[in-house]
Amino acid sequence: MKHFKYKETFLAALLVIACFSCKKKEKAVDDGDVKKHWFSINQYALDQWNTFSGSPFVIIKTVKENGKIDSSYTNSDTISWAPIFKVFAQTDISDAKYFDQYNYNYFPDNEEQATLDLFYQAKDEEQFTQKLLVTIDQYTMKVKGIYIETYKKTAWSSCTQKLYYSPMKKIQIQTDERPVIGSKKYTIVEYNFMR
Repeated sequence: MKHFKYKETFLAALLVIACFSCKKKEKAVDDGDVKKHWFSINQYALDQWNTFSGSPFVIIKTVKENGKIDSSYTNSDTISWAPIFKVFAQTDISDAKYFDQYNYNYFPDNEEQATLDLFYQAKDEEQFTQKLLVTIDQYTMKVKGIYIETYKKTAWSSCTQKLYYSPMKKIQIQTDERPVIGSKKYTIVEYNFMR
């Protein structure tokens, strides 16, 4: 029964990712060497799912909203992964149509920790995914951390998000919503993996 639940959750996550990927094809972009270093959030999420699904672990979920804190224990078997995958899937910029919309750079970050940073910054301040920073171990080439900033503005409000994922350690989603009328809403949702 447990195995079936993982399949069901996995299919729901894939459906969410597919919904954001199913858009009409646009003119091909000559990507040259760029694609070699272009990072896919969706592919990485799928790889993480394939690697760790079925592994039981405890998760402490903490929600901080406008100064109030609420914490609860959950686990990898009962948590609803689809909403978490959806937040990250929306930020994926790996499609070739984005190659000329971002400034890309990679550089060594910390000599002692031997890390390499891949950094993508939107050229347009109205682009949804504004920044993507991927920190990679230079020796193992494993991802050590992902940091993303998003921005969305409508006639009624603006919303910024700061997303962080440290593989199998922490997921953090910060949301700052500022409506034209009414009070702002600042929320931090954290998932700490107890392994």
